[in-house]
Amino acid sequence: MKNVVKIIATFVLLLGTFSQVNADELFVFQDAQLKADNGKSAKIFLGVPVKVKKDMDTSAKVSVYGFLDGENVYSTKNKELLIATLDKGFKTKTIKGNEVELVGTIEKELLTENGAEVWEEHEEFFYEMCTQCHAAQAPSHHTMIEWEALMLPMKGFAKLDDEENSYLLRYLKSNASNGLVKTKH
Repeated sequence: MKNVVKIIATFVLLLGTFSQVNADELFVFQDAQLKADNGKSAKIFLGVPVKVKKDMDTSAKVSVYGFLDGENVYSTKNKELLIATLDKGFKTKTIKGNEVELVGTIEKELLTENGAEVWEEHEEFFYEMCTQCHAAQAPSHHTMIEWEALMLPMKGFAKLDDEENSYLLRYLKSNASNGLVKTKH
């Protein structure tokens, strides 16, 4: 089932890449490389919102906002959700304190206007796993830190391996009341 959803989503995404980037804010559809002008890269993770600065042929110049800690960039100053990892030498623009802006180009085929589309497969997995024993709560019902605490015992009850747990936790944190889906810069 996951493969069918992935194939359909990829097809829809590819159709969208033939049009111009018109939206001010897009979402990373899968982990992607953000390439800076100096040739250095940052790995941007699934679901991260990007602000379009310039539409180019097959790519777009974008900004990503977050909070820097070493080579990692998080969605909040409390480091609740990792949104990017930087190559050594990737230059960031400091906004205030450890809040930074990452600027670079990203392939348009890795971006989508529809934030919900990014999470469709994750959402299906969440409801499939979490309704076996109880009613599942809406992800926006809790904060990122609350989801992290709630998932600790649930990992064992649901018999999730580390990869499944990370997959599910990223969805929950991204869609939490203070997650990426709600965050606007």
